[in-house]
Amino acid sequence: MAGALSIPQALRSPETSTPFQRLVPFNWTGELLIIALGMLASFFVAGFWYPYWRIADMDFWVVYNAFLLNTPLPQEFFDHPGYLTILSLAEWLRALHGLGIVKVISLPAVPPVADRAAFDQAWLAATQAGRVLSLIYALGFVAAFAFLMRGWLRDWRVAAMAAFLLAFSGGLSMEMRIIRTELLSAAFFTCALLLLLIAAKQGERSWRPAAVGLASLLMTLAMLNKVQALFLICALPILLLSFGPEETQPPAFWSGSRRALPALLVIVAATLLAAYLASDILIFGLTTTHTEGFVLPVLRIGAQAYWSMIAVWLALGMIVYAIVWRVTPMETLAAGFAAVVGCMIGLLALYIRYHPNNVVVVFHPLEQLFRWGAAATPELSENAFGITAKRLKFLLDAVLDVIARRTFVLASSPRPTIFLEWFVIAATVIAIRRRDWLLVAQVAALMLTVWGIDTLGMARGLKQEYFILTDPLVVIAAALLIVKLADLQRHRFTYPLGVALIVAHILVSQAEPVKHIFKSEGPEKLCGLYGYAQRVERFPFCPQQ
Repeated sequence: MAGALSIPQALRSPETSTPFQRLVPFNWTGELLIIALGMLASFFVAGFWYPYWRIADMDFWVVYNAFLLNTPLPQEFFDHPGYLTILSLAEWLRALHGLGIVKVISLPAVPPVADRAAFDQAWLAATQAGRVLSLIYALGFVAAFAFLMRGWLRDWRVAAMAAFLLAFSGGLSMEMRIIRTELLSAAFFTCALLLLLIAAKQGERSWRPAAVGLASLLMTLAMLNKVQALFLICALPILLLSFGPEETQPPAFWSGSRRALPALLVIVAATLLAAYLASDILIFGLTTTHTEGFVLPVLRIGAQAYWSMIAVWLALGMIVYAIVWRVTPMETLAAGFAAVVGCMIGLLALYIRYHPNNVVVVFHPLEQLFRWGAAATPELSENAFGITAKRLKFLLDAVLDVIARRTFVLASSPRPTIFLEWFVIAATVIAIRRRDWLLVAQVAALMLTVWGIDTLGMARGLKQEYFILTDPLVVIAAALLIVKLADLQRHRFTYPLGVALIVAHILVSQAEPVKHIFKSEGPEKLCGLYGYAQRVERFPFCPQQ
């Protein structure tokens, strides 16, 4: 981003007179190109060449399940449930096999364990193919984020800086070189949120309900891959309430056009059709708590109850938003029905390679999350109902740990967006002193969501892979402050602090990937994990069972 390198004229920024403009020396095309090249260089320096067993969680299990689908055999891994990641990798391997790039794409084609060199090479080639697919996802995520941020903020320099900060955030920097389910889920949700922010800023438009429907579809797909997306979805009423049109709009399509009612009726008809097509999934998901060999814990509040509460919460959020920002009843109804259409279409994706366990996990996310959270945090598995001393202590420890990580001194973290949060806090103080309460409310909604979801993530130690779920919200908050507090772009400390932030972002984000190159542990760590790969005879580096 910043630097004194000779820049080709075709990629040079048209103006670099202010300190912030000097931090963005390339034009729009040049900035996206340099970000992509940086990601590619990072990927091939550390990541692509890892042994296939280096990041066994989850590289090995996703490849194994892709092999199963290509055999064809049913999917066996349902933890997240990882449905789209496994499905897309299976198709990606088939495409590469057709091009002659990857030879082994199914379980029967894997060489016998006795031929260790061939066995290892088959798994390595498939794993490297999966890592390349993750890189493609990451590049697409960053590009979509950049264009959506530009469309929302109407400032290409800030959008380019935001894209850089996302590309070299701790979560994305790690997930672009391994196979994890959070990557697709975070990309879908973040793009959906930005679509809604753009729609909110535009005011009444004929296409706004369609934008809501598309956002709903993306969020449903996020749930199909990583059920933790539920917490982000539930935060939407808080995230969106303070964002509305910046200027008063004259009456338009939904308030004055004779075509509004026919359009609403078309959306209602589409809702009924989509609900009918997805009805079997809905009924099975809401009435089935377990399948043969797959049993989830029973909570005091079941899926039917908490999904009803979530639906009411989201509906109330839309109603309150409509009242606050004076959205017409006709458009509010259209947006509500469009959201249902998007959700139903997203659920239909489960039919591509249907397995009942995927449906059970998607419709029972809290049970699944409780199972894994309780395994990592025994305090959560107590039989006592409600708040107990141990649970209260866990919550307090989680909050204190989240705060400690924000200092970076009390608890270091491979998360460079911590430094960006420092800027967000400082800039928010400036906004408070200027009594820009709407901006303060917008940033507060974003950051409280980040800290709240990170606190929930402490149930499993808030691993680096989880950063990608909330890092985009920090970047969005920072970009919003840069645009709204425009005079900060001309401050004399902007350039040196900006350079320091860029350098810290690069160094901290690359520390963890590079560290994996020098890890001394061997493949033996897979030996106790046969339960995830039951159809593998045994690993060649493990004793025979």
